[in-house]
Amino acid sequence: MLVSLGFAQLIGRTLSPVMKRVFGLPGAGGIALIIGLTSGYPIGAKAVADLQKAGELSTRDAQHLLAFCNNAGPLFILGVVGVGLFRSSTVGYILWIGHIFSAIFLGILLRRNNEEKSKATPAIVTTNSKKSNIRLGEIMGDSVKNAMESMLVIGGLIVFFSAVMAVLEEIGFPDTGVFAGLLAGIIEVTSGVRDISNAGISVYSIGITAFIIAFGGFSIHMQTFHFTDKIGIKPLYYIFSKLLHGIIASIITILLWLIFK
Repeated sequence: MLVSLGFAQLIGRTLSPVMKRVFGLPGAGGIALIIGLTSGYPIGAKAVADLQKAGELSTRDAQHLLAFCNNAGPLFILGVVGVGLFRSSTVGYILWIGHIFSAIFLGILLRRNNEEKSKATPAIVTTNSKKSNIRLGEIMGDSVKNAMESMLVIGGLIVFFSAVMAVLEEIGFPDTGVFAGLLAGIIEVTSGVRDISNAGISVYSIGITAFIIAFGGFSIHMQTFHFTDKIGIKPLYYIFSKLLHGIIASIITILLWLIFK
């Protein structure tokens, strides 16, 4: 609804100085960054895809933005991971702050690579400046249908990968300890964090949990690729950027844990 009603352009004009100066991206990308940091996986990816399809982002800028705006939400990190699994709100807040700072740092780190490509191949962004004649009711209806489809895809993939993890555990896949959690988290985040939390709270468990949440696991990667399949995103570049995000998040979170534990 925000994209269809023109709020992306409005927010883009407001955030343009910050987005261009900090990340080297158009201001319209600000709404995807905000949504990605507050709504959780894979809604950031869907926001990027919607903006690219609406002509607010070039494919190259969408690739750069996707690398750091598709993140875990505060509800998952604070509620499910912190309070629910580790039984500690402190752990939740440290993981959340480390997750946000690592995402922003990654966006700044990748800015140079994006700018170098921009010089070699100028970006062409066709901004949709035409006023929409679509009625509000039609926009809301399309948004509801879009949301229901997204829920089915996301829910189905979560169930599928959870079933995969259950089968792997039945045939002997390790299901206890930090290392087992790391292996499980590469496939499905929640299963991995659950196994790590069973090993107790330590600097190692906190660091690896931060890595898993930032990396996302292949369950979330498949959700992301579903939404970005038709906008020219390079899957290997995205996976590499999430791997880098995981490493940065782990380092920052460990430092925060050593300071504030």
